[in-house]
Amino acid sequence: MHNNENYDEFKTLLEDYLPEENTNKVRVKGKIDQKDRTYSYLDVPGQPTTVRVKTEELENYEVGDEVEILLLGQNDSEEDNFIIGSRKRIDMEDNLKEIQDAFKNKEVLKGKILRKVKGGYILSVLSHQGFLPNSLSEIPMKDGDKMVGKEVNVMVKDMQKDKRGGDKITFSRKEITVQKQQEEFDELAVGDVVDAEITDVLDFGLSVKIRHLRGFIHISEVSWKKLDKLTDHFKKKDTVKAKIIVLEPEKTNIKLSIKALTRNPWEVVAETVGVDSEVKGKVTKLLPYGAFVEIADGVEGLVHMSDFAWNKKRVNLGDYIKVGDEIQVRVLEFNPESRRLKLGIKQLCENPWDTAEERYAVGKALKAKVVEVKDFGLFAEIEPGVDVFIHNSDYNWQGEENKKFSVGDEIEFKVIELNTDENKIKGSIKAMTKSPWERAMESYKLGQTVEKKIKNILDFGMFVSLCDGVDGFIPAQLASKDFIKNLKDRFAVGDVVKAQIVEIDKEKERIKLSIKKIELEEEKRENQELLNKYGTSSTNE
Repeated sequence: MHNNENYDEFKTLLEDYLPEENTNKVRVKGKIDQKDRTYSYLDVPGQPTTVRVKTEELENYEVGDEVEILLLGQNDSEEDNFIIGSRKRIDMEDNLKEIQDAFKNKEVLKGKILRKVKGGYILSVLSHQGFLPNSLSEIPMKDGDKMVGKEVNVMVKDMQKDKRGGDKITFSRKEITVQKQQEEFDELAVGDVVDAEITDVLDFGLSVKIRHLRGFIHISEVSWKKLDKLTDHFKKKDTVKAKIIVLEPEKTNIKLSIKALTRNPWEVVAETVGVDSEVKGKVTKLLPYGAFVEIADGVEGLVHMSDFAWNKKRVNLGDYIKVGDEIQVRVLEFNPESRRLKLGIKQLCENPWDTAEERYAVGKALKAKVVEVKDFGLFAEIEPGVDVFIHNSDYNWQGEENKKFSVGDEIEFKVIELNTDENKIKGSIKAMTKSPWERAMESYKLGQTVEKKIKNILDFGMFVSLCDGVDGFIPAQLASKDFIKNLKDRFAVGDVVKAQIVEIDKEKERIKLSIKKIELEEEKRENQELLNKYGTSSTNE
């Protein structure tokens, strides 16, 4: 079986382009009797007549010299009777033997390209012609015509006899490369450091060339660092030093490593760094769940977003750091074998929540700076790692002007809720001032008469505005000493009415007033005045 899958095609081409040879050949020795410019004549023992050989074939021989020749046939012309002989054919046979030996021993021969033909080239090697296919020539198609007449080194790929017994020879330049590759491969050993030329930069590694051999450096073996894009660091024809880590003889395949030339940085760092160590690092990447920080070349760890601040609230990493920043971090977990490194920032300072019950007790007045404003409320930083949440219902008391806040505003508030299990504080801005009810209790007493505007009229009574955030209620039955079927027939919103406080419910924060009582007292007073003046009252008329 032939290794070359295109052998049948080569054989056909050879039969088209190579000359026929005479197979009726006999080797003999004879002495040169005569030489002229064209022919030489030899006396060969055992032959019935003179043997004639072309003089050009005997350039290195003189008359009287013994020479070995090949008898080709009889010349039976009437004018001359001689045997045709050839020294060149002897040389051809010897050269063929040399070609056969070269084929057997996989030796390199020198040949000359005679012409370019379909599918390849016709070569002359040791006076024998053979075929060099394009696929085995290692000659670029564009350079084909330029190679005619030039000498090249080749190896014999195949030798066959045609139907007439002639020799059909297939040459190959590729075999030389394959042989060199094998020789070079056999010289290599795992652990060798070699110079490799980059032939291609791929997403997953580097294709390289080591003299005549091909090799590959996987992206995981390029650097101890994590490299996202190799094209940012390497280009074609760059030369790199690499260590051989795997040799696969069956494939003549070589796997290499660049990072193996340097010591594992994780092992180096492990000699000086451990859990609870405080180290400096460079921010390399920001992700939704945290930031990667490089503490040494090739040694990267993650600061999870929960380890930025003690408050455990989702943080905007961009508010704390940016790529390229050098920051101080604390080592929380470190496993060099699995290349796992967990880092923290909040652990650099004491957990403020450890003393929160003392410093942030319910009812305590504090100051903070607004860091985030939402539709439903705001977050303000009391100190690094400690935030307070204030719902918008705790901005101001009902009836007061609505307050608005912006990031950066300094606020004062009272703690109204403290949860140390979840590290949460809830505050109130309005709690810093007295409530409208408290102010009302200072201004209004039971039995006090007031004159206030009607705010709202309902079927069952009326509301009057006592002060901002506090209304008083006048039940329908207390709106007049007289029966009123429909309050709106007698009163209108905005009317100022005179009424007396008849009830104060502190628990329900409710004040009840009566117009009826004022009217009855005024009536009583009028009657008393009449009685005093006339001895009679209006009720007795």
